[in-house]
Amino acid sequence: MEPHLFRIKPGGGSGASYSHEGEEFLHVLRGNFEIWLDAKEHYHLKPGDSLYFESSTPHRWKNPGRTQTWLLWINTPPTF
Repeated sequence: MEPHLFRIKPGGGSGASYSHEGEEFLHVLRGNFEIWLDAKEHYHLKPGDSLYFESSTPHRWKNPGRTQTWLLWINTPPTF
């Protein structure tokens, strides 16, 4: 497992969808966060919300808010 503290600027995001080996868990600490999984599922998360998904599912994400978003993002195996 590899934990990261992500700080995402307002409007920042991943761009196009991507996928890779493994599993991911994220927990929103501050701000708002949107994530799309396989272009079929869309989640709008706020502080205190968490999400788990298989990394092989194509995913993209962004900060839709006007303030910085902070996430605890954990990957296995380490990917960053």
